[in-house]
Parts: sequence; C-alpha cells; structure tokens
Amino acid sequence: DWERDDAEERFSTTFRAKTFGTSSGVGSLPDSCVTEGVAAGWTASDGDCLSRNWGGAGFAGAMEISAIITSNAAFRNFRPVLEGNPHAAPHIYVSGHMGSYLSPDDPLFFVHH
Repeated sequence: DWERDDAEERFSTTFRAKTFGTSSGVGSLPDSCVTEGVAAGWTASDGDCLSRNWGGAGFAGAMEISAIITSNAAFRNFRPVLEGNPHAAPHIYVSGHMGSYLSPDDPLFFVHH
C-alpha cells in the first residue's frame, strides 16, 4: 500500500530481508550494495554490486495520481506528466542502479514496470 508507506518507502515490506532486500544506502559502493533479499550479492552489468542509495522524493499518492489522470484529457499531455511522476519517482527514490540506464539490473525494475 503505497499510501501507507508515503515518505517512508525505504522501510516498506518491499525492502525487507525476505523480499527485495535493502542496502545501508549511505554513500557510494560498497556501502550501497544490496545485502539482503532476493538481490543480495547480485552483480550488475557494469561489474559493480547491485546498489540502492535512497534519495529524492517519495512515490506519488492516490490524490496526485488522480489529479494527473483527470487534468490531462489528451494523451499528448498525459504521457509526459505520467513519465515524470509517478513513473520516474521510484527510479529516483531507490537510486543506485534503479536511477540509471542500468535500472533493469535491479529486480525492482520489473515489479515497477
């Protein structure tokens, strides 16, 4: 429930040892390496450990998504807004590999998409 986790996404059940895991997220490699969960110890395609750095704004809430939908009747207006937020927010928030062109290296990419 993304509304319940608003502004605390890093601590949601998604990022626990029994699910997608987490990292300390405090700085650069190796401190940001994923150390728990299904992605623990993964090596990304750049040869580094899979990393998450936690930054940026949290995810869009239901009211924000509703406003995006109702205020953009034409697809040409809707799509760019949708790509900015809510789509980009998880990439930016999780950061590390998710915030780069290597985002498909993180299994969260596929859950998100």
